[in-house]
Amino acid sequence: MAILDARANEIVIRVVYDGAPESGKTTSLRALAGSLAQPAVTPEEDATGRTLWFDWMEYVGGRFEGSRIRCQIVSVPGQRELDARRRALLATADVVVAVVDTTADAFARSQAYLRELRQTVAGSTVGIVLQANKRDRPDAIEMDELRALLGAPAIGLIESIAADGTGIREAFVYAVRLALDRVRDLMSRSALATGAPIERSAADLLAALRGVEVMQNLDVPAIASDEDSIAAVALVSVLEEEQAAATRFVEPIAGHAPRPPDASVPSGAIWPPVEGRAILANVAELGGSPHQFGGGDWVVGLGSGWRVVSRKDACYRTLDEGRAALIQWARLHAASASVISPRRCIVLSDAGDGSWRLWQIVRVEESLREAMGRALDEPTPELIVLRLCQGSKQLLDAVARIATSPCDLPCTLDSVGISGGLAVYIGLMPSRVTDVPKTIVVPSTLLRAQLEPLVAAARIGERGQALQQVMDTVPRPIVDRDGIMSTLVALFA
Repeated sequence: MAILDARANEIVIRVVYDGAPESGKTTSLRALAGSLAQPAVTPEEDATGRTLWFDWMEYVGGRFEGSRIRCQIVSVPGQRELDARRRALLATADVVVAVVDTTADAFARSQAYLRELRQTVAGSTVGIVLQANKRDRPDAIEMDELRALLGAPAIGLIESIAADGTGIREAFVYAVRLALDRVRDLMSRSALATGAPIERSAADLLAALRGVEVMQNLDVPAIASDEDSIAAVALVSVLEEEQAAATRFVEPIAGHAPRPPDASVPSGAIWPPVEGRAILANVAELGGSPHQFGGGDWVVGLGSGWRVVSRKDACYRTLDEGRAALIQWARLHAASASVISPRRCIVLSDAGDGSWRLWQIVRVEESLREAMGRALDEPTPELIVLRLCQGSKQLLDAVARIATSPCDLPCTLDSVGISGGLAVYIGLMPSRVTDVPKTIVVPSTLLRAQLEPLVAAARIGERGQALQQVMDTVPRPIVDRDGIMSTLVALFA
């Protein structure tokens, strides 16, 4: 979740403490808070004092590339029944401090959590610091044996006694260095997010996690919390406002231009919850006013690289009505996740007249038509034909893959692009599944209709003559399972 907040001149990173239950995560964070003279917040605990959501503290210190470093330090709940919360927090980490209970009886469980953690961050640039805790216990495993069991070099393993703070600060400093290495890597690839962080406090993070569970349709038990804590007071205030808004009935104003969606949308009003808020924060910074198309749909940010669209009828008189529609739409998106472009979200926001409006935000991706249009500039006619064949094959692959979606997604050179090496739908999603049967696609008919404009452009001038000569050399009859070459030959005839 590393982000460059240019306005505050800060790099914001998140250090997440992970580990098995009672391995010392909360104790480590509180010891670190004492060492750094910073307050620590635990929004909710059970009757035995175990963390139910997370522990939180912030620390600002040092500089990186001229910007201050703001560290958000979070520990996860260890209980198995709260694993969804643990994984949601790990997904936001720039570095993880794995707190390992090194006593003989507890070590096997710590190892299991560590294996899961390594699988979770595999393939990413998120580093892991191994904090070997409870080194003061008489049954603590010897360090040489511990290194062999953990498979860790000495530099990645720091001994600690969380109860008295030994080794806690050292593990944290090493973790920050790893996180900044990740920031440097993201900057080198122009992949570092920019803007203000979505979660600035424990209350923000708690609201976000609650939103995740609402969107997952989970039953979250009501748990007593410290009513006087800052996080609890802030959360109560937010929830009270949302509850009032959820049941407030408002008749939308005809012709009223809706307010564009921004970072103020309440919890449970965005999908996917974490990635969606990151997308929304970036799009909101671009600004832009809504414009209404002839059909009644509202559009924001034309030319910004994002499509921000609200259908004419996507307006709701209460927040509850809108949320019900959002959940149904989110399920449709989730069911189609393998065949649609990934950088998209749906948002329910206050329209500005008291009503609520659903928006979909989709990153503009290069379409197959654009890619194949560039193919016409290849230096040889053979390469042009090859690129046209490759693009046609990708279109037909998309037809086969998108057929698994529960809704009827049009497959054209304009609505299909390539993501992660796969052909995906890059257009706007329908708002609901209809009873209308899916369109039956005949590959040869689709190819001819989609390729005809490209072939017409390719046939102009000397380039067209050279292409015609290449096509004349194609043997007849053509052995062409997909019908791509035969379609091209027919179009060039």
